[in-house]
Amino acid sequence: MFKKSFVLLAVFVMSSVASTPVFAELKIGYFDNREVLQNLPSLQKETQKLQAEFAPKEKEMSDLATKFNKLQEEIKKNQGTVYTPEQTQAKLLELSSMRQQLELKKGDYDRLRQARNNQTLAKIQTQIQEEVAKIAKEENYDLILHTGVFLASPKVDITQKILQRMSSK
Repeated sequence: MFKKSFVLLAVFVMSSVASTPVFAELKIGYFDNREVLQNLPSLQKETQKLQAEFAPKEKEMSDLATKFNKLQEEIKKNQGTVYTPEQTQAKLLELSSMRQQLELKKGDYDRLRQARNNQTLAKIQTQIQEEVAKIAKEENYDLILHTGVFLASPKVDITQKILQRMSSK
């Protein structure tokens, strides 16, 4: 008896939901987050600022790597001919120390650069989310999806609208 009542109730609910125009009134939008990021002028400006900020560190590391390579070549060339065993040992020790220094600087640089990239990207992502929220509110969207959607028709794609609004700021 209970099972029969449950089935009848389920059929009734499903038929009433299917017949209501709830889904016809739903306004859906979609945007490609990757495209917005690739074409956003403010992100390009921030990327250029980061490159300028890190240029001196990159030059310093490049100079150190050049110095390391020169010393390595010098040791290969002079080992056993010009250098005494003691001099060779001292140069190898200097080379080892320089390698450690280079690796430490590179690790520090990579961590700092990654942290700054993440900060910049988080800031831009927040701005994108705020702009999407404004568009959703102003244009009465019920649902806005982003990257990862299998298929979206151009009719619901608001990517260019987001880019235009954010580029004008």
